[in-house]
Amino acid sequence: MSLRFKLLIKNPQLETSDYSILNSNYLTKTLSCDLYLPNTNHKPFILSCFALSIDGKLCYPDLMSGFAIAKNNFLAAQDERYADWWNLLLGRSISDAVIIGSNTLILENYTYTAEINIPELTLLRKNLGKTENLLHIVITRDSNKIDFNQELLCQNNNLPLLIYTEQLPKIIPNNFHCASIENIDLTKTKQLIHCSKINLTELSKYLYQNDIKTILNESPYYHHQLQELKLLDEAWINTSGVFIGGNVSQLGQFNNAFDSNNHPHYTILTLHSLGYNFIYTRYKIDYS
Repeated sequence: MSLRFKLLIKNPQLETSDYSILNSNYLTKTLSCDLYLPNTNHKPFILSCFALSIDGKLCYPDLMSGFAIAKNNFLAAQDERYADWWNLLLGRSISDAVIIGSNTLILENYTYTAEINIPELTLLRKNLGKTENLLHIVITRDSNKIDFNQELLCQNNNLPLLIYTEQLPKIIPNNFHCASIENIDLTKTKQLIHCSKINLTELSKYLYQNDIKTILNESPYYHHQLQELKLLDEAWINTSGVFIGGNVSQLGQFNNAFDSNNHPHYTILTLHSLGYNFIYTRYKIDYS
């Protein structure tokens, strides 16, 4: 499906030396502007991408997958219902790795993979010189929550997987290599990285040293954690015109709240719309 977003806001900051254009006629046509990415030289560029209802919910109470928000907007046109998936795959296509939590694996019924099934974005990824598959980073305090026998990520040896955990599984699968964080080896397809305590700052440092320059976060829980550590650079928020209400999953729901004197600030970099039921906002996150 061919999309054409309408550009509503473009922050002049994108045209400064802090950003570089990702040259792609396809992206320029689809987004109605160039895609600018930040220049980083000391840490990975880390972004989150989520689809939300207008009241900030991540899913429906009877359909827990995060991919259902826009898809089940029955008043939206087909391209509006597809747009959040396209934006997520754009984030994947420019990234070297993706962060997820063990709960995501469970909610996606053990079939989660960071696939990119849009030919134009697959070609974009290839032209950027990136590997065919992203490095999948699962962060969990207890890796025994993961069903190594059922989980597609664990069974498919073509999918690079790094599990960062405080608690190793009771039985370590034969195809997994165990190491400390200082000994991350990305030539190993399946790795269990054991630590005494989850340390996202340290993980980010060692990933960067191993040429992981851009990381997409798809975990709502770690979206908040990364901000507490001032590691998250951008948030790509897709909003579909549905209202859900109630006690349903939302960003930051299970984390400690930021207070009135200490909280991240979000500045719009671009604002796009598609039809009348979907908007896509790209935010820069400032911690000053």
